[in-house]
Amino acid sequence: MKIKLLLSIFLLGIFFITGCVNVNQKGKIEKDGSGSINLHYWTKMKNVKNKQELGGFSFDEGKIKSKYSSSNNEVKDIKIEDKLDDSTKHVNVSIEFDDLNKLNSASGFAKVAPTWKEGKEGAEFEYVIKQDTSAAKTMNAGKYELVYEFEFPDEVLKTNGIKDGKKVKWERSLKDLKEDLVLTATVKSDGESAGDKDKKDGKKCGLFGMELPVVFALGMAGMRFFSRRKRK
Repeated sequence: MKIKLLLSIFLLGIFFITGCVNVNQKGKIEKDGSGSINLHYWTKMKNVKNKQELGGFSFDEGKIKSKYSSSNNEVKDIKIEDKLDDSTKHVNVSIEFDDLNKLNSASGFAKVAPTWKEGKEGAEFEYVIKQDTSAAKTMNAGKYELVYEFEFPDEVLKTNGIKDGKKVKWERSLKDLKEDLVLTATVKSDGESAGDKDKKDGKKCGLFGMELPVVFALGMAGMRFFSRRKRK
């Protein structure tokens, strides 16, 4: 009975620290959907004393780089710091990405579903942090903060976050992960958003960016000109 009781207490302790990580993420998005993210997360040092991962977050430099790198994402800098004044361990990761829509091609963003596309009213942004009921049930889950902030390329027309110029902030906590967290914004657009860059560049292929029918017509006219000169 004593062994079972000790095992239960041990497992309960693991359950309660499963998601004890605070997250503060700041991102910047360009018109074409490329951009950057500065990810900062931290927890009590005792929570990661004998392990290098907690709640899906790594505290080992090699694993961090692997988690947030992909063909779409490049890790530019990693900083791991112990703060003795409050006994917390902090990780800061700087990431650059080519396309926000492909951000979750890296395993570190596997629980995120991002969207950046052209809509009827402007560029539509959506960032979904998927439900995590285990983390939501963590003891004192409401004290662990989840803060997300994005800076957009133009005026924010509407959002379900807190707007400050071209920036929007969403403040949540672990307890909110009992369901999906959906962050949204509509941004003023000139009609060129994610995906449009490739289409635009595609039109420039060929001779000095001219359309194929134009090149063909000029070629035919040139052939007729030289044909006439030969007959003379």
